[in-house]
Amino acid sequence: MIKDRNIAWDAAINPMKILGAGMEPNYGGDTFYVCKSALKNTYNYLSGKVPGDRIFTSIAEADAAMTDSVNDRCLIMPGHTESSATEIALTTVGAEFIGLGKGPLRPTFTTTGAVNAISLDGNYQTLANVGFAVPGIDSVPADIDVVGAGCRILNTYHLGSTTSKNKVDIITLTATADDTLISGLRAYNTTVEQTGGVINIEGACSRIEIAYCFNFDSIGMALGAIYDGATALEAFIHDCVFMNKKADTVVVEFGNNTTGVMMDCFVVGRHTTIMSNISTGTGMNFFNVKGVEEAAKNAISIPADDAD
Repeated sequence: MIKDRNIAWDAAINPMKILGAGMEPNYGGDTFYVCKSALKNTYNYLSGKVPGDRIFTSIAEADAAMTDSVNDRCLIMPGHTESSATEIALTTVGAEFIGLGKGPLRPTFTTTGAVNAISLDGNYQTLANVGFAVPGIDSVPADIDVVGAGCRILNTYHLGSTTSKNKVDIITLTATADDTLISGLRAYNTTVEQTGGVINIEGACSRIEIAYCFNFDSIGMALGAIYDGATALEAFIHDCVFMNKKADTVVVEFGNNTTGVMMDCFVVGRHTTIMSNISTGTGMNFFNVKGVEEAAKNAISIPADDAD
């Protein structure tokens, strides 16, 4: 268990505050900037100080200008928004895409096509402090699809549905997404049911870590807040809250026998019994995981406590 949970949460929510939490100095690479053309003159500190060939109006343009494996970094300016009907595929190996700004000034992406909003295709990429708006079309596959190995998703904000339009999942992990870290995710679904869930381990990846994440659901997720579509190995899931208000549906689904550890997590569901809100499979180990099935009630340990 983390001894100082306040420090741990602070690092997840604002990773730039703590050296080593994912926002270490940019050694070796160049820094690129993304902002809408209408905002360029607002950022006077960019004028005359940054070469013009490092300022772009979309992260795809910045990604195309970056170099593999040299620690290039893209800073996305406060207030920046992008709307796309096609998937934004980021390919630069080792690149960082960091949003600046808090609350409504956090850079925001809206998907208007039935595609993933962003795909992390390069190994060792970082995507941090960006938001994903409600979808502009029905059945958006995911906000973030992880293809590369060693990627980090930090302090992201997601809205799952609006009226009759929804997202299938929030984050999907493919078979090649080994060593992915997801930390500080905030996901909210309050309007219509999502047909998937929050985190879909759709491929047999290894050594993923999911930490300090919170999803609030008040309408339902058809497959669970977190679920495995394949047998992942050596997963580490800790200090999270997962919710699914869909009746008779699990919150956490490890039916494909993912292996690893889940610890210090809280589960809120509406399955037939408290214990059945987690489908354990055969490979996960649980430490201090608690669940609740009714509002205004405290949680109990789930799955059932081990005994000699």
